[in-house]
Amino acid sequence: MKQALLRPLLLVVLLGLLVASVKVTVAWWRGELSLADDGNWLWLLLFPILLVIWWRYFSVFGCKEPACLLPKDEER
Repeated sequence: MKQALLRPLLLVVLLGLLVASVKVTVAWWRGELSLADDGNWLWLLLFPILLVIWWRYFSVFGCKEPACLLPKDEER
């Protein structure tokens, strides 16, 4: 029961942080803000880390659950 509630909560927190990080990264890329202001460098640094965490633990591509895996070939 605890696992069933914790995983969606962690996903919501991770996606919220990822959205904030993407906003700062895009604004920095366009030259709209400086990394020295308000700790923006931290959001830029967190962007690839958060992306890897999402990819590994929450996306379909990193899923190791039996429901995510392809069925084994029975023809062999």
